[in-house]
Amino acid sequence: MRTDNAIEKKILWACRAGDVDVLRTAAYQLSDELYTTALAVLDDDSSAQSAVIETWRRVLGALQRWRFAGGLRGRALNMLGRVLSQMVDPPQAEQIAEILERAKAGSSEAYAAPDELVTALIRLSDRMAPLIAEARQRRKRGRRLAVAAGLVAIGVLIGLSVAFYNRALIARNPQLQFETLQQRIVAAQLRMVVQQAEMELVDPLGAQVSVRDGYQRIGLVLEEIINAANLRQANRLRFVKDRIASQQLIQLARQAAYQSSGRQRERLMMVVLVLEEAANL
Repeated sequence: MRTDNAIEKKILWACRAGDVDVLRTAAYQLSDELYTTALAVLDDDSSAQSAVIETWRRVLGALQRWRFAGGLRGRALNMLGRVLSQMVDPPQAEQIAEILERAKAGSSEAYAAPDELVTALIRLSDRMAPLIAEARQRRKRGRRLAVAAGLVAIGVLIGLSVAFYNRALIARNPQLQFETLQQRIVAAQLRMVVQQAEMELVDPLGAQVSVRDGYQRIGLVLEEIINAANLRQANRLRFVKDRIASQQLIQLARQAAYQSSGRQRERLMMVVLVLEEAANL
C-alpha cells in the first residue's frame, strides 16, 4: 500500500465506490502491517486479530461518510491506534503513538497475518461493500441536489436583484411609474374585467344598483388613467385620486374579488393593486 500518490488516490476512489475486488486487495495488503502493529502493543495473537478486525470495520464504515481524510493506509493505522488505546491500560497507551510512527515510517519488519485474520477481513469487505456503494450513490444524489439548489438560489437572487433594481428605478422616475401602471392596466385588460364583473351582477337594477355604479366609477378611473398622455396631465386629474378615496373604490374592488373565485378573483385583485397604486401617484 506504500505506493505513489496517484495510485493511492485511485485505490481510495475505488474503495469509496464500494469496489469489492479493490476492498479485498486493500484488506489483504494492509493485514500484515496492521497485525504487526497490533501485536507490538498487545503481545497477544487473539487480541491483536480482534483489534485489526475492529479497525477494518471502522475503516469500511468511514468509507461510507461524506469525507475521508487522508490516505487509506494512514487512516487505517490511525484507527488502529484508537482501537488499541481502548484495549490497554493508560501506561501502555502512551507507547502506541511511538509504535504507530514507526509503522507509518515502515521501519519495522512486518509479520505475516494469520490466514484466518485475512479471511475475516475479506469477508467483512464483502459484507460491507454494498453499503459503501449505496453510500456513494447517496453522496452523488446529495451533490446533484446541492448543485441544483445552488443554481435555483442564484436564479432567485438574480431575479430579486433585478426586481429590486426595477422597483428602485421606477420609484426614482415618476413618469416611468405612471407608464408602467398604464401598461399593466392595458395588458391585463382590467377595464374588461370590471365590465365583466358588472355584467355578472344578479340584480343590477335593484339591490345591487350601488355595486353596479361602483363598478362603472372604477371603469371610468381606469379609462382616465389609460387616456392620460403623461404624468403631468395625470396630475391635473387629481380628482381621480379623490374619487378613489371618497367613493371607496379600492374597498369595493377588494370585496368583489373576495366574492369571486378562480381566474376572475385573481384579475379583480389586480384591479385592487392598480387602484392602490393610482391613489399614491
